[in-house]
Formats: sequence, C-alpha cells, structure tokens
Amino acid sequence: MLFLCFLGYSMMGWICESVYCSFAAKKWINRGFLNGPVCPVYGFGALLLILLLSPLKRSVFLLFLASAALTSGLEYLTGFTLETLFHTRYWDYSGRRWNLQGRICLENSLTFGLLGTLAVLYVHPWLLGLILRIPGPVIPFLAGALLCCLLLDTVLTVNAVYSLNGKLDEIQKILDDFRVRAHLAAEETAGALQATLAIRLDDKTRTRLKSLIEGKGRPGMFLRAIQNRILRAFPTMKSLRNNELLQRIKALIEDRARSILHK
Repeated sequence: MLFLCFLGYSMMGWICESVYCSFAAKKWINRGFLNGPVCPVYGFGALLLILLLSPLKRSVFLLFLASAALTSGLEYLTGFTLETLFHTRYWDYSGRRWNLQGRICLENSLTFGLLGTLAVLYVHPWLLGLILRIPGPVIPFLAGALLCCLLLDTVLTVNAVYSLNGKLDEIQKILDDFRVRAHLAAEETAGALQATLAIRLDDKTRTRLKSLIEGKGRPGMFLRAIQNRILRAFPTMKSLRNNELLQRIKALIEDRARSILHK
C-alpha cells in the first residue's frame, strides 16, 4: 500500500515539475531524473510528510512550516547526494534570492510547504481512497510489477549517467592533450575547435572521439538517447569536473533539435 502511495506521489510530482518547467521554457520537458513519469524524491517527501506530520493536522500554520522545513531538507540532501555520486549539479538556484548553496531557495521552500500541507490534509485521503478501490489480491502483483519497472529504469538511468561522465572525462582528456600540443585557447568556439580537430587529429584519435560523441550500435544509441533526455530535462545542469565540455554538448543538442524542427 505504501509503495503504491509512493508511486502516486512520484507521478504527481513528475506532472507538476514537467508542466511548470515546460511552461517556463515554452516547450515540453520530461522533468525527471528517471525515464518514466516519476520523480521519486516527491514520493519519498510525501510519505515522510504523511508519516511524520499527520499529528499537526489541527494546526495548519505549524503543518506548513514543518512541511517547508522537511521538504527543503530533503531537496538539499538530494542535491548534495547527486553531486557527490555523479559529480553533477542538476539544478542551481544561485540566481534566486535567499538560496542555500544553490541547492534550495526560499521560493521553492514556501511552494513545497504549501504543497505538503495540501498533501497531508486533502491529497492523501483522496489517493488512499483510489488505491483501496483496487482488489486486494491484485495489489501485490501490481506493486511487484511496478517495482521491477522502477528498478530497471533506475539501473538504466544510473548506467547512462555514469557512461556520460566517463565519456566527458575521456573527451576532455583528448581535448586537453590536443590543446597542449596545438596551443589552442580554452575559450575557442565549439565550431572552430571542431574544424581544427577534424584537420589536425590523427585518424585513430578522430575515430575514438567520434565514437565517444555519437555512440556505436544499438546499446550506444540507447544510452545516448537517455543522456540527451537528461541533458534536456535539467537546463541548468552543470558538471563539477567538465562543465565547459558539458555545456558545449548541450548547445550542440539544442542546435540539432532546432534544425530538425525547422526542416
């Protein structure tokens, strides 16, 4: 039962995030770390609120404050964990007022406080009512199947992220070595750098660089599709090790998308 509630809140969080970010960007964005229509951090956050803050139902103000504090702590911890594991900052609120290390900000904290209050008072009873309509014998099989899908999605996404980081490291190593040998400026444009690389790299290195960027075979194309989706899902995404290269790749993806749309 709790797992189905977790998935329900994860899906609602994904919908809210995707709609909000798509409206701001004026284009559809699948706003989620995973490929499926779920944001697990919302599921964990909602269950924490329900389990810990339900005794505060009689005091809406205290419930709001506690919801804002708890969800902000969870968002900060999530951001810190992702940065530590993947050496990447997926969101950055440094440009907003009253932020803490760019991981959380007052605006989001107040919004999450309001959403948490609504979840405890109104959304959870409604969601629980929907789940209770599912026949009892079906629930374990449904939960098991959805859990398998979630685990598979997690494995594929984490693999794609680590592959992207490894790819960035290797490409950056090639570029750094090439810059030393060719005396290229760090601020050289992507177009000029690409043209220079095409002329001056040896065949073996050029082939390796091309395979890293494009991916080979179906597994490579599948990983690249996941990586491109993640790059589009987090517009402010920054690599803590190879950010210059990451931003160039993001720009190339955006240019390619625009060219396809205008054909």
